[in-house]
Amino acid sequence: MKTETQPSGHDRRTEVRRLLDSMEHAKVISDGHFSALGMLITDASLSADEPALVECQDGLQWLHRHYLDADALDGPQREQRGRILGLIDVVHWALRRLPSGLQLALQPDGHAARFLQAVCRRQGLSNQQLAAELGTDETEISRVGRRLLSAGVVWRRKEWRHNAWDITPRGRQYLETAGLLPDDRPESTAPRPAPRTAEAPPLRSPDPEPPTPRPEPHRRQY
Repeated sequence: MKTETQPSGHDRRTEVRRLLDSMEHAKVISDGHFSALGMLITDASLSADEPALVECQDGLQWLHRHYLDADALDGPQREQRGRILGLIDVVHWALRRLPSGLQLALQPDGHAARFLQAVCRRQGLSNQQLAAELGTDETEISRVGRRLLSAGVVWRRKEWRHNAWDITPRGRQYLETAGLLPDDRPESTAPRPAPRTAEAPPLRSPDPEPPTPRPEPHRRQY
């Protein structure tokens, strides 16, 4: 989910390029540079922002070449080179763990896809709730959950003694790309009105017989 403080898409890639250019021309790369780049890498990884990660990998590799060309490095320079190499490794594994890199292909009617759709519709489902919704047992839910967890498309947290499952931004993007994103609109449970039919005219009873006149009461004469 996008927020106002998190650049996304082309904006994040532009921010990565701008930051790496600043690091390349800086006499000393500060802790602020590394912290800002680390946050961008984290955001890009969680959002499955492959263009920003590729931009970051290329920029860090180019930045590392400056240290290869140096004849002798002092203590701070060796530390900076080590931090750059560490970030290169982080970006490398972030790219490997993208859904495209994992070749995550879920069958639309399989347990894994339905698991992911269920936690997309409703965050925090437990193993028992997922088993009831998918029509399977909790052992199968645990097995499927571990697979999706390793792919980085779901999160697992503990609520008391039960697992609670949430979808990650990477998982939502996978559902959207695969055309499996469920409709967020709640389904109406109100009963539909019965179709209207042409009303038949009311039945008319045959003309009743005229009422028998009641005899007038006998009047006494005085």
